[in-house]
Amino acid sequence: MRQVRYVIIGCGMIAKYHVAAIENCAEAQAVGVYGTDPTRTGEFAKQHGLAVYPEASDIWADGDVDAVCICTPSGFHAAYALEAIEHGKHVLIEKPMALTVSDCDRILREAKKKHVLVGVVSQLRFSPAVVQVKRAMERGVLGKMACADLYMKYHRSQAYYDSAAWRGTWKMDGGGALMNQGIHGVDLLQYLAGPVDSIYAKAKTQVRKIEVEDTLSAVAEFHSGAIGVIQAATSLYSGFSRRLELCGEKGTIILEEDKILLWDVADEPIPPQEQCRGQEIRGFSDPSRISCLGHTRQIANFTAAVQGREALLVDGQEGRKVLRIILGAYRSSAENRPIRLTEVD
Repeated sequence: MRQVRYVIIGCGMIAKYHVAAIENCAEAQAVGVYGTDPTRTGEFAKQHGLAVYPEASDIWADGDVDAVCICTPSGFHAAYALEAIEHGKHVLIEKPMALTVSDCDRILREAKKKHVLVGVVSQLRFSPAVVQVKRAMERGVLGKMACADLYMKYHRSQAYYDSAAWRGTWKMDGGGALMNQGIHGVDLLQYLAGPVDSIYAKAKTQVRKIEVEDTLSAVAEFHSGAIGVIQAATSLYSGFSRRLELCGEKGTIILEEDKILLWDVADEPIPPQEQCRGQEIRGFSDPSRISCLGHTRQIANFTAAVQGREALLVDGQEGRKVLRIILGAYRSSAENRPIRLTEVD
């Protein structure tokens, strides 16, 4: 079967993880890169052995390109996705899928018309520990859920925000600690604990000189009736591991980063150790210290879906779900009231 040929759009930090993940997938090949800064794009291409596409239109005109990975600042995600879809390319979008629900809906509509796939990066779902917890939650091992709490107390220096003009801006970042750093955790929360019905949040810019929030706390109510706390920050020194706690009448499961920290469930054995352990990840204090293993697993699935061998596990509908929660939190903070997610469109 022919390899799926990818072009990377954007040359920022996350782009190299996409290239590495594609290289780790026997059925995929990274063939080129496009960026708006010719010098930076040329350096990236040389480093990774890729061709340079001088213009985005050159990608669309290349019939040998099957898919694109969109690794630009968030404010450009929707525009590039829609262009790629219009020209029949499959699209894998870094988080967030877009900055508005209406743009998500446009992407989904156009992809359906053109019969192309849209995936949104949510690499944490592919961790063996998360897979185990998901299976357990689907079996209802915790019984009636009482609470589901998410703590993402990270560190990002002022220098991090100053390193690129788009960082920390509403127009291009779409939000701060919750949108940029916290979105993966929020995705896991709703993936494991179930749909969120409403959210009541307070967001503030406490420490960093940025437009968006560096500190946020929220209370979420789930469709199951459970309630939960969401905390997201980039204002803390020196940062702490992401922690997700799932608590029900029959037990508690705690995930720290991508490992199972606690499995205390009545009449349910602890999974084998190799399915509980995670990697040494310190992205909470340094965004460059993440692993490409999750991206590798997700791109392997996306590639197989393009080839018709597997179902796509994280599609655009999933990207839309988590965006609504985050936008609901921002609206709640702005209006100082609980927001039902049915109000977010």
